[in-house]
Amino acid sequence: MWIEAASAEHQRAFDEWGKCDRLEIKTCRPIIDGKRIPASHEAIVFAFLADGLEEPVGRFRYFDINPRNRSAEFGYTVNPIYRKQGMGTKMLITAINQIFSTTEINKLYCQTAAFNIASVRLLEKLCFCRDGILREHHELNGKLWDDYIYSILRSEWENRKFFNNKFT
Repeated sequence: MWIEAASAEHQRAFDEWGKCDRLEIKTCRPIIDGKRIPASHEAIVFAFLADGLEEPVGRFRYFDINPRNRSAEFGYTVNPIYRKQGMGTKMLITAINQIFSTTEINKLYCQTAAFNIASVRLLEKLCFCRDGILREHHELNGKLWDDYIYSILRSEWENRKFFNNKFT
Protein backbone atom coordinates (compact mmCIF):
# COMPACT_ATOMS: atom_id res chain seq x y z
CA MET A 1 0.00 0.00 0.00
CA TRP A 2 1.23 3.54 -0.75
CA ILE A 3 -0.02 7.13 -0.76
CA GLU A 4 0.01 9.79 -3.48
CA ALA A 5 -1.79 13.02 -4.30
CA ALA A 6 -5.20 12.34 -5.80
CA SER A 7 -5.40 12.89 -9.54
CA ALA A 8 -8.39 13.90 -11.65
CA GLU A 9 -8.87 10.22 -12.48
CA HIS A 10 -8.91 9.35 -8.78
CA GLN A 11 -11.47 12.13 -8.19
CA ARG A 12 -13.75 10.65 -10.89
CA ALA A 13 -13.58 7.31 -9.08
CA PHE A 14 -14.34 8.99 -5.74
CA ASP A 15 -17.32 10.77 -7.30
CA GLU A 16 -18.61 7.45 -8.64
CA TRP A 17 -18.31 5.83 -5.20
CA GLY A 18 -20.30 8.66 -3.68
CA LYS A 19 -23.31 8.33 -5.95
CA CYS A 20 -26.49 7.40 -4.14
CA ASP A 21 -30.22 7.73 -4.70
CA ARG A 22 -30.58 10.59 -2.24
CA LEU A 23 -27.95 13.06 -1.12
CA GLU A 24 -29.75 13.28 2.23
CA ILE A 25 -28.24 9.90 3.06
CA LYS A 26 -24.70 11.34 2.91
CA THR A 27 -25.11 14.70 4.63
CA CYS A 28 -27.11 16.44 7.32
CA ARG A 29 -26.54 19.82 5.65
CA PRO A 30 -29.33 21.60 3.73
CA ILE A 31 -29.95 20.47 0.14
CA ILE A 32 -31.53 22.45 -2.68
CA ASP A 33 -32.24 20.97 -6.12
CA GLY A 34 -30.29 17.83 -5.24
CA LYS A 35 -27.15 19.73 -4.23
CA ARG A 36 -25.66 20.33 -0.79
CA ILE A 37 -25.62 24.02 -0.02
CA PRO A 38 -22.82 25.56 2.04
CA ALA A 39 -23.38 26.73 5.58
CA SER A 40 -24.82 30.20 5.85
CA HIS A 41 -22.62 32.94 7.24
CA GLU A 42 -25.70 34.62 8.68
CA ALA A 43 -25.58 35.29 12.39
CA ILE A 44 -28.27 36.72 14.60
CA VAL A 45 -26.96 38.75 17.51
CA PHE A 46 -28.80 39.88 20.64
CA ALA A 47 -27.44 42.62 22.89
CA PHE A 48 -28.47 42.44 26.55
CA LEU A 49 -29.05 45.75 28.27
CA ALA A 50 -29.97 46.71 31.84
CA ASP A 51 -31.68 49.80 33.20
CA GLY A 52 -29.26 52.49 34.26
CA LEU A 53 -26.25 50.97 32.51
CA GLU A 54 -24.71 52.64 29.49
CA GLU A 55 -23.01 49.65 27.91
CA PRO A 56 -24.43 46.17 27.23
CA VAL A 57 -24.14 43.53 29.94
CA GLY A 58 -23.80 40.75 27.38
CA ARG A 59 -24.08 39.38 23.89
CA PHE A 60 -25.70 36.19 22.53
CA ARG A 61 -25.09 35.15 18.94
CA TYR A 62 -26.53 32.22 17.04
CA PHE A 63 -25.28 31.06 13.66
CA ASP A 64 -24.73 28.04 11.38
CA ILE A 65 -28.50 27.88 11.19
CA ASN A 66 -29.45 24.60 9.51
CA PRO A 67 -33.08 24.73 8.34
CA ARG A 68 -33.07 21.06 7.35
CA ASN A 69 -32.09 19.85 10.82
CA ARG A 70 -33.68 22.84 12.56
CA SER A 71 -30.49 23.44 14.52
CA ALA A 72 -28.13 26.32 15.24
CA GLU A 73 -24.88 26.88 17.07
CA PHE A 74 -24.56 29.71 19.56
CA GLY A 75 -22.00 31.64 21.54
CA TYR A 76 -22.28 34.20 24.29
CA THR A 77 -20.23 36.52 26.42
CA VAL A 78 -20.91 38.56 29.53
CA ASN A 79 -19.30 41.96 29.96
CA PRO A 80 -16.38 41.29 32.36
CA ILE A 81 -17.55 43.88 34.89
CA TYR A 82 -20.92 42.08 35.26
CA ARG A 83 -19.69 38.49 35.56
CA LYS A 84 -20.55 36.37 38.60
CA GLN A 85 -23.82 38.27 39.07
CA GLY A 86 -26.22 35.85 37.34
CA MET A 87 -26.22 37.77 34.07
CA GLY A 88 -25.16 34.73 32.01
CA THR A 89 -28.04 32.68 33.37
CA LYS A 90 -30.57 35.42 32.65
CA MET A 91 -29.13 36.02 29.19
CA LEU A 92 -29.20 32.40 28.11
CA ILE A 93 -32.71 31.80 29.44
CA THR A 94 -34.01 34.91 27.70
CA ALA A 95 -32.27 34.17 24.39
CA ILE A 96 -33.24 30.50 24.32
CA ASN A 97 -36.85 31.30 25.20
CA GLN A 98 -36.87 33.88 22.39
CA ILE A 99 -35.41 31.48 19.82
CA PHE A 100 -37.65 28.54 20.70
CA SER A 101 -40.78 30.72 20.79
CA THR A 102 -40.16 32.59 17.52
CA THR A 103 -38.36 30.11 15.24
CA GLU A 104 -38.63 26.50 14.10
CA ILE A 105 -35.23 25.64 15.61
CA ASN A 106 -35.33 22.35 17.48
CA LYS A 107 -31.76 22.15 18.81
CA LEU A 108 -29.28 24.72 20.05
CA TYR A 109 -25.68 23.72 20.60
CA CYS A 110 -22.43 25.36 21.59
CA GLN A 111 -18.76 24.58 22.03
CA THR A 112 -16.73 25.70 25.03
CA ALA A 113 -13.22 25.04 26.25
CA ALA A 114 -12.63 22.77 29.23
CA PHE A 115 -10.72 25.58 30.93
CA ASN A 116 -13.81 27.84 30.74
CA ILE A 117 -15.23 26.54 34.02
CA ALA A 118 -17.83 29.32 34.30
CA SER A 119 -19.30 28.43 30.90
CA VAL A 120 -19.27 24.69 31.62
CA ARG A 121 -21.07 25.26 34.94
CA LEU A 122 -23.63 27.57 33.36
CA LEU A 123 -24.51 25.15 30.56
CA GLU A 124 -24.78 22.24 32.97
CA LYS A 125 -26.86 24.35 35.40
CA LEU A 126 -29.27 25.04 32.52
CA CYS A 127 -29.52 21.28 31.86
CA PHE A 128 -27.60 21.20 28.59
CA CYS A 129 -26.36 17.76 27.59
CA ARG A 130 -22.63 17.30 26.98
CA ASP A 131 -22.74 15.59 23.60
CA GLY A 132 -19.05 15.15 23.03
CA ILE A 133 -15.47 16.11 23.65
CA LEU A 134 -13.07 17.41 21.04
CA ARG A 135 -9.80 16.24 22.55
CA GLU A 136 -6.89 18.70 22.71
CA HIS A 137 -8.79 20.97 20.33
CA HIS A 138 -8.21 24.40 21.86
CA GLU A 139 -4.75 25.91 22.26
CA LEU A 140 -4.21 28.45 25.03
CA ASN A 141 -0.77 29.68 26.12
CA GLY A 142 0.98 26.76 24.45
CA LYS A 143 -1.23 24.10 26.05
CA LEU A 144 -3.86 22.05 24.21
CA TRP A 145 -7.20 21.77 26.02
CA ASP A 146 -10.33 19.76 25.32
CA ASP A 147 -13.42 21.50 23.96
CA TYR A 148 -16.89 20.33 24.98
CA ILE A 149 -19.97 20.28 22.77
CA TYR A 150 -23.25 20.94 24.60
CA SER A 151 -26.82 20.96 23.28
CA ILE A 152 -30.42 21.27 24.33
CA LEU A 153 -33.54 20.25 22.41
CA ARG A 154 -36.72 22.28 22.25
CA SER A 155 -38.66 19.46 23.97
CA GLU A 156 -36.12 19.30 26.81
CA TRP A 157 -36.32 23.06 27.30
CA GLU A 158 -40.12 23.16 27.21
CA ASN A 159 -40.69 20.09 29.40
CA ARG A 160 -38.69 21.40 32.34
CA LYS A 161 -41.39 23.37 34.12
CA PHE A 162 -39.42 23.45 37.37
CA PHE A 163 -36.47 24.76 35.43
CA ASN A 164 -38.35 27.59 33.73
CA ASN A 165 -39.91 28.71 37.03
CA LYS A 166 -36.67 28.48 38.97
CA PHE A 167 -34.62 30.75 36.74
CA THR A 168 -36.98 33.19 35.02
